[in-house]
Formats: sequence, C-alpha cells, structure tokens
Amino acid sequence: MKPIFEKVDLKDDESILAFIYSRDEFGAPWHFHPEYELTLILESSGIRYVGNNISAFEEGDLVLIGSNLPHCWKNENQEQSHSSSLVIQWDKNVLSELPSFADIRNLLNKSQRGIVLELADKQPVIDLMHKVLNTTSIKRYLKLIELLHTISTLNELTLLAGDSYSSDLSDSAINRLEKVQSYVRDNYMNKIKLSDVASRLSLSEQSFSRYFSKCMNRPFFVFLNEYRVNIASRMLVETDYQVTEIAYNCGYESLPFFYKQFQKFKGYSPLEFRKMYQRI
Repeated sequence: MKPIFEKVDLKDDESILAFIYSRDEFGAPWHFHPEYELTLILESSGIRYVGNNISAFEEGDLVLIGSNLPHCWKNENQEQSHSSSLVIQWDKNVLSELPSFADIRNLLNKSQRGIVLELADKQPVIDLMHKVLNTTSIKRYLKLIELLHTISTLNELTLLAGDSYSSDLSDSAINRLEKVQSYVRDNYMNKIKLSDVASRLSLSEQSFSRYFSKCMNRPFFVFLNEYRVNIASRMLVETDYQVTEIAYNCGYESLPFFYKQFQKFKGYSPLEFRKMYQRI
C-alpha cells in the first residue's frame, strides 16, 4: 500500500476536527498526516495497518495515531454492509509547553508508534470522545485536553509499531511494499514462495529478504504468517467453519504449524480463541 499525504480539513480558526466517518466500507488508502488522530471503530471489522504493525480490528477498536505515522483500516469481509468510526484529529501544536501537560506530551510521543487502548471499560473514554464531537470552540479544546489527560493515566496501552520502526516514504520503497502487500492480500490463501514475491520486485530472494526485513522490521514469512493468523482470527469469530477448514483457507498446509503460528501471534490456540469470543 502506498502511503499518501492526506490534507486534514482544519479551518484557519480551528485546531481540532471531530467527525463520524460513515461508508459502506473503509476506503481510505494507506496515508499519513501531520495531525494526531484518535479513532474509535463504531461498526465493522477487518485488518488495521499502523506503521509496520498488522492487526485485526472490530467494533470498539480504539487507536491513537501519532503525527505522520502511516495508517489505514481495511475490511476483509466483502459482505459487510456498513463501516463507521468516530475520528478526532488535532494540530500537533495544540498543546502548550506548560509543565502540567507533561503527561499528555509523553503520551503523544509514544503515539509515534501508534497506541491501541485495550481497556476493559472503554466507556469513559468513548463518552469524552462524544463530548469532543458535540462541542465547539474553546469547549472542544478543553474536552480534548480532558480526554488526552484521561488516556495518559491509563495502563492498558499497547504500542503497535516496532521500537525501531521508521517510515521510509521514498517513492521506490513505497511502490515496492505496495506490490508485496497487494500480492499477499490476493494470494494469502495459496502457497507463497519467496521467489514469487522477489520476482515481482526484480530482486533475488536474498536481496528481497534483506530489503523487506529492513523496511518492515520483520522477515517476510513472519509478516505473511501474522497476516494469515489475523484473517483466521476473524473467521473463527465470524463463521462456523472448522479449524482445519480455516487453516487451509488461510494458506496453511500443515495443521500443527497453523496451531503454532496462531498461538505465537494471539497467545491462544484457535479453539481457545473461539471459545473466548463466544463467551462475550
């Protein structure tokens, strides 16, 4: 996916934008902008891309995106009827240098890797987001400060992009990664050989492996297995397919290897993962 610059529509007299994004599907491309962003998924599910992190998302997904950090949400289920999110974006200069804002500035520094809020009770944060949405002018500013302060005090914050992640926005690097990710998206259910992907970039297997690891901070097959496991996790929750069928549909030829990879990325076996969501 090619990260493109997005012009956030802040007026001359505005520093904070809050809105409901509502479409048949999440169609925003892989993009970045100087403004910080807090996004709450109201409806839909799929795969979330933040920096070099790839994770499944669903209703209630809550993520803080740092300045110029590439990101997007993509639906994997073509039969979904609607997608919507509550989005708050604000200028990176909205905070003063007052010492009392130190905790918020620390939070925003961490957000340069993206932060997912894995809260047992998201409702207080969600309520504050709606207050930001439903106010204007100085009241919106004050509610945003209250919202960010509340988040800065929470412990259930998980950084998304790797600690060595840095976005290479050169056209050649972007175009190459776009080809790789498009190929994986279209072929993850089939056997993928390193030579198949490397040839699309006119690279040797060794050169491609070094290049991909440098750009994404992980080997290609780690990326591929993480992608497949995220697809499998959605199928476990949203369908009644047997685990064996899901494994084969996600490109795994060995069931033990699928179990091993699923445990690695999700911390549960596929059956434990399905039962956990059935109890919710």
